Amino acid sequence: MKFRFEIKARDAAGRIGKLTVNGRTVETPAIMPVINPKQMVVTPAELKEMGFGILITNSYIIYKTPELRERALELGIHRLLDYDGIVEVDSGSFQLMRYGDVDVTNREIIEFQERIGVDVGTFLDIPTPPDAPREKAEEDLRTTLERAREAEEIKNIPMNAAVQGSSYPDLRTRAARKLSEMNFEIHPIGAVVPLMESYRYRDLVDVVIASKLGLRADRPVHLFGAGHPMIFAMAVAMGVDLFDSASYVLYARDDRYMTPEGTKRLEELEYFPCSCPVCSRHTPQELREMPKEERTRLLALHNLWVIREELNRVKQAVREGTLWELVDERARGHPKLFAAYKRLLEYREYLEKNEPVTKPGAFLKVSEEAMRWPTVYRARKRAERVAERFPERINHPVFGEIPKYLSLSYPFAQSEGEEDFTIEKLSGDEVRNYIMAIAEYQFGRGAGEAFKDASVELSRKTGMPRQIKAGGKHLATFRAEDGLLTLGIEGARRLHRVLPFPGMRVVVNEDAEPFARKGKNVFAKFVVDADEGIRPYDEVLVVNEEDELLATGQSLLNGEELKVFRSGLAVKVRRGIGG
Repeated sequence: MKFRFEIKARDAAGRIGKLTVNGRTVETPAIMPVINPKQMVVTPAELKEMGFGILITNSYIIYKTPELRERALELGIHRLLDYDGIVEVDSGSFQLMRYGDVDVTNREIIEFQERIGVDVGTFLDIPTPPDAPREKAEEDLRTTLERAREAEEIKNIPMNAAVQGSSYPDLRTRAARKLSEMNFEIHPIGAVVPLMESYRYRDLVDVVIASKLGLRADRPVHLFGAGHPMIFAMAVAMGVDLFDSASYVLYARDDRYMTPEGTKRLEELEYFPCSCPVCSRHTPQELREMPKEERTRLLALHNLWVIREELNRVKQAVREGTLWELVDERARGHPKLFAAYKRLLEYREYLEKNEPVTKPGAFLKVSEEAMRWPTVYRARKRAERVAERFPERINHPVFGEIPKYLSLSYPFAQSEGEEDFTIEKLSGDEVRNYIMAIAEYQFGRGAGEAFKDASVELSRKTGMPRQIKAGGKHLATFRAEDGLLTLGIEGARRLHRVLPFPGMRVVVNEDAEPFARKGKNVFAKFVVDADEGIRPYDEVLVVNEEDELLATGQSLLNGEELKVFRSGLAVKVRRGIGG
């Protein structure tokens, strides 16, 4: 059984990941189009050609259909579907929620999934719909956890373990914690389709965040039944990695045309606001005049193109550090989604823990809600810390009063408004205060002591601060893009001395030690401990288990993730003490 998940980039609580199952790889966030094995409007082979490297089908339908069952057992699921991507299956839980009963046991469906060679299976959990009586939700959850333990004992394939608990956040968190203690690979958040169908996106936020708070950070999270493009940006910002839906074909059968902002009825359209292969070759009138079957197929293909395009847009936003801007834009497409957006911003602690400390672009106040983004929340908290030691302030056009010495650093410098603070105007003592203030802001209380005798060299081209030195030795560099510090080895040594353990440390085992000393990257499987205060893209100190400094670099993971991830890059090492 081969399963691997690693993080490649991130923004908000979202992440671009690499998911590998049985030698097949897909980039996340990803959506699994639902395939009904008895009625395919778009074939799996066509999905693969369109770029969908993972799909989901229903093992219960296959199991209960004699002809399909026999062919699946003979050929295997991949040949049955004529698809060489990752195949995930549901277990019949959806039918259980819809119809109240299924004719299969938990053990039987798990063993059947293994026999037909699925890549990711699902045990027969009990989905409790929203607003169920609490007693029923608790009883269903007990049954789900019992079945999870049975599945853990017998499974030989990667498997989903769905987080249930109806609309009770505490039950969702409890379920997530219990399942995180077990040996599962992916955690879907179940029984949320009724929330989405009734536009209860605010409640959906509570359910997703409650689940994320209890889940292991190293396991991908799948939002069951979420397939409308308008929800993707916000769901990814919450930390969702995988989606699935049959919406592309269900909407098509109802003559509904997907857009990133919602759906339109084909009868209302005079023009197609899209250039996909379907829309570029046909007009709305031509589609309306087609036979129902042909029209449904073409609309389904269009809907798939829109889904694919929006996911790519979300991933690009993660890469650029502009996911919150996209969430803000998408949330204004529906009043219920906007209410959910505002609700999400109330989860400040969770969001801040996952928010990168720096981003490629400027902070722009695109709306009043932007001032509640985790970047702003963190910046204000850290600025208060700096002000305790360096109280002199200036009036910032966006952030109001801030410590004078932070105005050249992210996010204060990278925002609209004129700046009247320049390094050239500072005296020698003020230059040292400036360096120390940035260190306190970036690394924590007391970090400034590592730079109390430092001076700054200015760039000849721009006049901006660049190299930080003391006694002829290079300590750090001011980054041009965000005004924060990249540590040299001497600066790292000084910071290591002034920050008590475990401050800003990533602790590696003896296997990784010689490589880190030489400046090689640190991979997650070699990390044994870390400062929980570390945030994504923080500059960190790499140490061994005796707290001896080995290297300095940039962490891709936060402190909690550093402790649990066992695959992928953990720290991009810039310099080792050996050179």
